Amino acid sequence: MGSFRDALTESDKEWISKQKVYFVATSPQGSDGHVNTSPKGYDSLRILNSNRIVLLDGRGSGCETISHLRENGRITIMLCAFEGAPRIMRLFGQGVVYEPGQPKFDGLFEEHFASEWRDPDRFKFVRSIIDVELELVGQSCGFAVPFMDYKDERITLVNHHRGKTDEARARSRSKDNTVSIDGIPSFLEGTDSGLVQAKRRASSAMHAMVPWVGGAALGAALAVAAVRSGLK
Repeated sequence: MGSFRDALTESDKEWISKQKVYFVATSPQGSDGHVNTSPKGYDSLRILNSNRIVLLDGRGSGCETISHLRENGRITIMLCAFEGAPRIMRLFGQGVVYEPGQPKFDGLFEEHFASEWRDPDRFKFVRSIIDVELELVGQSCGFAVPFMDYKDERITLVNHHRGKTDEARARSRSKDNTVSIDGIPSFLEGTDSGLVQAKRRASSAMHAMVPWVGGAALGAALAVAAVRSGLK
């Protein structure tokens, strides 16, 4: 049977701190758009208290989580046991995104992540910190989750960004991290979300006008043909 509580217990905190992977789910506001789920590793989750956690967010090929959070703030983090006693935990809350250079980011990074990520080459991977206020904690059995053995972290993504120049990273951010797949702006530093949104609106308006313009043109052509036919 599933159970729910208002905050993390000490047992919850101990179990969460041992997990090697977790999943982050967000979605756009409203009834349409695409729900996103992202797997996370790199020991990037920290528990601040019974109702607050922070996540270290790395650079990637999209910006779904950040775009959704900046639109509506809703977020769910899921963890499940791949070894030991079965358990699934879902952490429901509201998230806020802080980027490097912002006071909130700098304070949280220094206190919780600097020892592992202060190296300038490793820091190139870091995109933001997501600060989550938990509203509800859910726990269920996890009996159907298979056993899996943890081997090691993949360092491919960190090494990928380690070798990039600042200019290359800026181009990549502008190309891949400006809007979500549904066109929701990320408002990340170095992106021009407003310009992209304006272009999308203009494009949508143009497409909406095509049937009307086409119909008007067809009507005019038929009228001209009828006049010419009457003059014969």
